[in-house]
Amino acid sequence: MKKLQQILNRCLHDPTTGEGRIINGTLSFLILFSIAVIPLHLFSSIPSHTWIEEPLFLFEKITVSIFTIEYFLRIWTATKTNKFIFSWEGIVDFIAIAPFYLEKLGFGSGYFEIFLLLRILRILKFSVMYGKEYEALERCQKKRHGELYMLPKESVEHIVQKHPLVFIIALILPLFFISCGLLIILFTHGIAFESVWIALSILCFTFAGVFFYKAWLDYQYDVIYITNYRVILQNHELFGSETNGLTYDSITNVVPNNRGFIPWALGLGHIEIETANRDATLVFENVPHPHKIVSHIAENRVKHEERNA
Repeated sequence: MKKLQQILNRCLHDPTTGEGRIINGTLSFLILFSIAVIPLHLFSSIPSHTWIEEPLFLFEKITVSIFTIEYFLRIWTATKTNKFIFSWEGIVDFIAIAPFYLEKLGFGSGYFEIFLLLRILRILKFSVMYGKEYEALERCQKKRHGELYMLPKESVEHIVQKHPLVFIIALILPLFFISCGLLIILFTHGIAFESVWIALSILCFTFAGVFFYKAWLDYQYDVIYITNYRVILQNHELFGSETNGLTYDSITNVVPNNRGFIPWALGLGHIEIETANRDATLVFENVPHPHKIVSHIAENRVKHEERNA
């Protein structure tokens, strides 16, 4: 049982593992789908669309059951149970399931759909893969981290993701296709050529899945690892990936760029890394606080020069 608890802890509480990324990604898509379903609760009150109440209730039961099982598994596998329950993550997980049970108990009747919107908080939670960066860094101190091969005596000192706003904006497109698919089912129920409309709705759901997967890859797997020896830029696409490891000797200049009112106000920008190779400049876009990241890289470059002096 203890072995199972350790395995589930790695899957549910360690955002740096492949298992953790897959589970968080699957749950995020389910959350996105459950948010897209919210408008259908309003349509179910229309006499001609009362048929949708039963499948909506079934979907909600399945969704809440999954979230409930996940919530209690996270409590069971947490290193410090009380700390997790009263943490931001624990509270958000509880908020995702509480409205369903409260509504069934007669509390908050009529406000159920409004409370469902609180599930967007779970998307925000999952959008920060390295929210607890220091814990993540401890797990990075091993020879191989995902597809990242570490050099002898190399350690990861800082991990940089893209700004969470980038991920949230990218969710608009899959949310749109999910809504289109649901609306097609809703408004074409019982009319001629129903099978054609069902096929079209499935196509919308497929597009939603593809665009969500693309957004998840762009946010969760496009990462900069700043180590004591190198700056490693990792970029994943739908098909394949690219990793560039730049030693501090090969870096000639690092430039932060957050020009413009909106980037400045939101605290995001680009990082341009110039190398010794002619016309070789690597750009990592939409990172939070680019000046702080550049400052960290500059400090490591100085330390590297002092070690080799």
